[in-house]
Amino acid sequence: MNIQFSSKTDVGKKRRLNEDSFCAAGDIGLFLVADGMGGHAAGEIASQTAVEVVKLSLSDWLRKGPPNSEVFARAIHLANKAVFEMAEKGQGMKGMGTTITGILIYNGGFATANVGDSRIYRIRNNSIEQLSTDHSMVGMQLSMGLITKEEAKTSKYKNVITRAIGTTQTIEIDTRDEEAIKNDLILICSDGLSSLVEDNDMLDIAKRCTLSLTQ
Repeated sequence: MNIQFSSKTDVGKKRRLNEDSFCAAGDIGLFLVADGMGGHAAGEIASQTAVEVVKLSLSDWLRKGPPNSEVFARAIHLANKAVFEMAEKGQGMKGMGTTITGILIYNGGFATANVGDSRIYRIRNNSIEQLSTDHSMVGMQLSMGLITKEEAKTSKYKNVITRAIGTTQTIEIDTRDEEAIKNDLILICSDGLSSLVEDNDMLDIAKRCTLSLTQ
């Protein structure tokens, strides 16, 4: 499978500290985004720790066996344990946590995994599809038909997430296995992008940038 990738993070205009972390490890087919939360630098520590634990664990385990959604989830469970223990013991870290969302590529396809409201999109044949599920209050309300997409944009609960790495001892992880076809484009992002940019706009931008993806 021929893989090209590009990655970038930006603090944006509202905050002084960037609490996002990412991994783009083409050698093991791992691509992650983590959006930290917590006071002071705690969110940054949570996201960095989660990404590093998943990457290091998979780098070791994939030398012994093939990639799949089960081993991907196991690495994220380990990351949750690491962040939770740091939050319990570290000064100024209590209550910290992070989303984590990403893909693990294997022969002919990839596994997705996510906790929180960071997203995975697949762009294929001039259409964009969200592969991940938002673990958020607004996401829950939308799935139950209690609010519309337009109401979700201005909801006072739009920043309330219902699952996060490091906030509880155990965590439920959504995983799925997907086939890949030629020219598929996978976009992984935090809500810093998805909450501000409409899906169709992301599709248009991605289509224009595909040819210069690695530049």
